[in-house]
Amino acid sequence: TLLGIALSMALLAANLGSRAWLYMRWKPIGNMFGALTPFYAYCAAILTGLVFPFMGFRQIQSGGAPAIQTIMINCAIVAILFVLSDLNVVQGFIFMGQACDQTTTNIVLGSWLAMAAVSSIFAARKIEKPETVENVEGEIDMILDEDQTSPVGYKVPNFPDYCIDPVRFREDGLSCFSTNVQTFLGIVICLGLGAFVGSAALVDYFKFE
Repeated sequence: TLLGIALSMALLAANLGSRAWLYMRWKPIGNMFGALTPFYAYCAAILTGLVFPFMGFRQIQSGGAPAIQTIMINCAIVAILFVLSDLNVVQGFIFMGQACDQTTTNIVLGSWLAMAAVSSIFAARKIEKPETVENVEGEIDMILDEDQTSPVGYKVPNFPDYCIDPVRFREDGLSCFSTNVQTFLGIVICLGLGAFVGSAALVDYFKFE
């Protein structure tokens, strides 16, 4: 039913939104609304998940170019899946009887996908990488001691069993371009993917006319 679909989408958006809230290091809501605080927090998580859905992925913690690359890849995957779902062959396999009309859905989704990806790209640019220092030889020193018993191979001597997430130190991305150039490319690609999703509906519309 539509109610079940709406609840599922709300739960997914709340999950992505709460993770995005954490990764963007926003301040907690606190108990400012009294007994209604959980409800307001849930609504805020849903809204954040709809505006910054791609910020809820774990790889976003690396920030900069790697985070922008993650957003572009996930945006492309979503666009391809929705375009494929509009094919008559796919709809005939999933639905019994007459195929459903996705014209309005594709236009709305294409617009939302482009805007959400662009907003996530700008938000990802503000995520700071973990602090590091350079030793006297100019090499990056993570202030770690090598320890074979650690899952990541290192431990912080002053903080035993301190959790270090390797994903935060990713350095991939298009190394030949600056972060500003990759931001521009990400915006162009994500807007193009959104237009691509919406164009699938327009093609069917003009054919019908």
